Amino acid sequence: MKIVAAAAVLAWLSVMVFFAAVVAPAAFTTLEREAAGRFVSAVFPRYYVVGTALGAVALAALVLRGTLGGHRSTDWLSLALVLVMLAATLYAWVVVLPAAHAAREAARQAAPAAASPEAMAFARLHRLSTILNGAAMLAGMLVLVVMGVRR
Repeated sequence: MKIVAAAAVLAWLSVMVFFAAVVAPAAFTTLEREAAGRFVSAVFPRYYVVGTALGAVALAALVLRGTLGGHRSTDWLSLALVLVMLAATLYAWVVVLPAAHAAREAARQAAPAAASPEAMAFARLHRLSTILNGAAMLAGMLVLVVMGVRR
């Protein structure tokens, strides 16, 4: 079960890193800003679905491992870190993403001032999304380190 959990976390991290390091930068360097924003906005819900599904697999594997008695006293740390990943991902998906979409649409319809309240709200939500995704990535890396150290 430990291998299943580690594989799910590794796959989850791979998706996150690929999106952050390849997909989003490529969109913003090859498309006009507005089109790139629409593209990334269309990808994000799927990104969060994949992350949530992989997180559920990792969580289930860790819980099953603990239930079957094959756990160690420090397995709670891996479980807690996976829960942090899931919580950050779900909050970013369910709360931040819809608010960011609404703020972006409001900014688009408002006067084109760069410092409009709508644009500032979107920038704040974008930063929050970045922090949440970064926290999920960091927690995932720590899960792999913890699991690798306790071989």
